[in-house]
Amino acid sequence: MSIRHVGFLGLGLMGSRMAANLKKKGFEVTVWNRTRARAEALASHGIRVAATPAEVAATTDAFCTCVADVPALDELAFGKDGLLSTAKAGQLFIDFSTVSVALVQKLGAAFGAKGVDVVDAPVTGSKNGAEKGTLVIMTGGSEGAMARAQPIFQAVGEKVIHCGALGAGTQVKLAGNGLIASMLQAFSEGLLLTSKAGVDPRKFIEVVQASGFRSPYFDFKGKALLERDFSTHFSIDLMHKDLSLLVENAAQHRIPTPAAAAMKETYALARAAGKGDQDIGAVVTVHEDVCHHRIGK
Repeated sequence: MSIRHVGFLGLGLMGSRMAANLKKKGFEVTVWNRTRARAEALASHGIRVAATPAEVAATTDAFCTCVADVPALDELAFGKDGLLSTAKAGQLFIDFSTVSVALVQKLGAAFGAKGVDVVDAPVTGSKNGAEKGTLVIMTGGSEGAMARAQPIFQAVGEKVIHCGALGAGTQVKLAGNGLIASMLQAFSEGLLLTSKAGVDPRKFIEVVQASGFRSPYFDFKGKALLERDFSTHFSIDLMHKDLSLLVENAAQHRIPTPAAAAMKETYALARAAGKGDQDIGAVVTVHEDVCHHRIGK
């Protein structure tokens, strides 16, 4: 089945930009969002707005989801007027969300029974990558489904890594977000320590980036922390959700994750301080409040 008409559901920081790129790359696009105003904002791009998820599935060749959490995706797929109610054999379902492996497998079973190919494809690259179409996509699913999904992947990303069977992409994404949280925490602590001790924190960044533990991530986040730019690329709320999923998933496999568990509680503290909608870089402000010192400006 040729894929010309793509549905996109979930138009947050990532999804809105991904849907726009699909249109730019020549697909006919229909969108749906729980808050309709976000969908209407894309109408000027020649993108059609659907009234329900069921309408998206009824009128497209493939449909993609990018929503915040497990309850949102479960409702979108299985709820009243959900995708499953009108999905049909030959379609392709790509989930770009970061959710639980269990939900991904539930989607695979339910939609697969109707003859729909299902792929889990969480992404990394933040809203900048979504804007530029340069996301890294971690995928799980059959080889046949991967082949069908390639034109869509090429429209929104620059690198696709097929991690294995359905659910493998999600497994890798959860592990990766645990790594990001730990990297950012250690980096922020180093900046705060050097700054309060009277050393220019830029020297800490210079040494890090000249060493074997350098990372482009530290350039990106270092600049933001020094300038106190906490505009949201990836929110504290979403990282807390992902760390919770990681710890739960690890427990099922009997894998100890003390670092991820500690990071989860750090993000819980930031949420309790009312910072949940801020970028993950703002986690450091909770520590700044305790020691009465600010990094940067």
